[in-house]
Amino acid sequence: MDDFDALRADDGDLAELRDDLRRFLAADAAQFGWQPGVDCWLSKWDADFSTRLAAAGFVGLTVPVEYGGRGRSHMHRYVVTEELLAHGAPVAAHWIADRQVAPALLTYGSEEQRRRLLPRIASGTLYSAIGMSEHEAGSDLAAVTTKATRTDSGWLLNGSKVWTSGAHLAHQIVVLARTSPLDPKHRHAGFSQFIVPTDAPGVTIEPIVQMNGEHHFNEVLFDDVTLTDADLLGTVGAGWHQVTSELGFERSGPERFLSTATLLFALIEALRDDPRADVGDLMARMISLRQLSISVARALTAGQDAAVSAALVKDLGTRFEQDSVEIAAELLDRYDGPHRPRLQTMLDTARVHAPLFTLRGGTNEVLRGIVAKNWTKQAAAEQYSNEYAELRELAGQIGRTAAPARTLPLKFDEALWHTAEGSGLTRLSSDADAGPAAAAVVLGTLARHAAAVPIAETDVLATWLATEAGLTAPESGPLTLAVDGVAVWPQCGPVVVATRGPEALYVALRDAPTRVDGEHNLAGEPRAAVEFDTAAADVVQLPLAIADELTIRGAWCRCVQIVGAFDAAAQLTVAHTETRVQFGRPLAAFQAVQHSLATMLGEIERARAATTLAVTAAAQYGFGDDRTAYATTVAKVAVGRAVAPVTTIAHQLHGAIGTTAEHPLWRATMRARSWADEFGSTSWHARQLAGRAATTGAWDVTVGRTGNPL
Repeated sequence: MDDFDALRADDGDLAELRDDLRRFLAADAAQFGWQPGVDCWLSKWDADFSTRLAAAGFVGLTVPVEYGGRGRSHMHRYVVTEELLAHGAPVAAHWIADRQVAPALLTYGSEEQRRRLLPRIASGTLYSAIGMSEHEAGSDLAAVTTKATRTDSGWLLNGSKVWTSGAHLAHQIVVLARTSPLDPKHRHAGFSQFIVPTDAPGVTIEPIVQMNGEHHFNEVLFDDVTLTDADLLGTVGAGWHQVTSELGFERSGPERFLSTATLLFALIEALRDDPRADVGDLMARMISLRQLSISVARALTAGQDAAVSAALVKDLGTRFEQDSVEIAAELLDRYDGPHRPRLQTMLDTARVHAPLFTLRGGTNEVLRGIVAKNWTKQAAAEQYSNEYAELRELAGQIGRTAAPARTLPLKFDEALWHTAEGSGLTRLSSDADAGPAAAAVVLGTLARHAAAVPIAETDVLATWLATEAGLTAPESGPLTLAVDGVAVWPQCGPVVVATRGPEALYVALRDAPTRVDGEHNLAGEPRAAVEFDTAAADVVQLPLAIADELTIRGAWCRCVQIVGAFDAAAQLTVAHTETRVQFGRPLAAFQAVQHSLATMLGEIERARAATTLAVTAAAQYGFGDDRTAYATTVAKVAVGRAVAPVTTIAHQLHGAIGTTAEHPLWRATMRARSWADEFGSTSWHARQLAGRAATTGAWDVTVGRTGNPL
């Protein structure tokens, strides 16, 4: 399997499915004249479109063939979902039935319910609403008071639901109701789900109109609604488990970050002649969110626990959607072309819908508490569940021997280097039995332990560049690099010096500087100026493509290392908030602290998702491939933009102790801040990404279809 394509959900028949759907949408829009909508899964109801989409095979993908569906996987449905959202298709009519009701029927429904309802869902002709929230039970669904009472012939339903999307057009509502008295010690017990026809006697639907006049939401009243056991979905008393079991897919899906995509893509297209860094920043946030979302979808499909990551996607995604509205307004201010009226209308719709983004699917504040309380457990499980677990453990054992640093500049940790070299960890990227993926594990793990050794420079950069130039470099011991006259970790060993000229990259091998005047970066890593005469007889000229690859290699290393530093900062911060007591409680018990932690951890996981794509590309195609350049550019922007919030929150939650030389936090945060500016600044890489979007198309860049590889 092509791992890079799999990470992008564009492998095998997923790519074919994506292409088929794109062709259908283009033809359907041309024939029937619908325009891309903002937040289309809520706002664009078109029953005829749903029927046509189903007839073409794009509804009911996960419904088995025996029930009229397509019998395909959740990943197939993921691809269809994101393509529909990215193109702003009018999908609201069938959306909830296909997304939420069908999986619930397959898992908990009776055979009669499945045969009666699933074929209609797969044909796009069943419209359903979900009745969960109430006036006094929003995020706290355990406070639901709608009651279903047992009768001789079935059930009697009384109560109300609010914010029920599409109920005025739906055939049925799946209602969460209390079926046994409240037990204060077990508030989530005693709930059941019922399938309630909207035309049943006693059901009253009242509209809730938004401030721009749109009608999507409703209040639904149930007054002695008679139900039978055939209307019960699942098991009596198991309603809470049934509702929450599907939340991972709902919270982590493309709906959580693509609601405003049509507006953003239209603006990027309108401004394609002005590819600024803010466009690249926008693209990197969307791409990294998508990568995190796909990783959750694959984990859930495999039956793994990804509750924390799903909550992170929902929190990060919906906050991105809200932020994107004002970003869109700023982009629109730069455009005065013929499409401005249409773009302004889309922006106005997005502004009306924006307050909803962080509310639906569970408010972000509640989800942040879940993240803060459970991140450490999930991170530990993931760390030891992949093929590099043993290598990571070995690198961790070596990293734990790192000499503690309390003064600047740092000193080369010669003992740690010899241990790492003796274990075969210092030159992995070019090893046929290891490669970039193994090198990334070592770099990230040693960065987590603040190891003062130039393995990135030796392994991924200097050794490769010397080989490209035909220079004879030592096969053991540290080797370092000087780019444009600045040497990293001087005095550790020979220096490969590289300077980019207008037409070539000039490369030479020099001895380590004999004198260093105490120069270092913020983290204390030694730096030194190296004089380099490009006209010297021993200087080798290489094509500028090698210079470009050097930048990508260096940016790739720094992304991997920064994520390792992030992990150290997170581990220290979580531990500190759990043990530091203020006002009689650990810091971690305060909601404000939980929210800050969740924000920091979310940025880390988003950066990790983008970096994982870059590592996979390098391992599969090599550093000279355009797919690796694309993924590394995305990662450098995503990681770079995460540095400020991650490091700021870490220090804030540590208080004054976190700024002292005695505390190890600074070794992680200052490395991250220093590395973010090396091998192309975050803004420089953002401009490169914006340029790709201008020439390739924003959605294709988002899914990683960047053109033919080099």
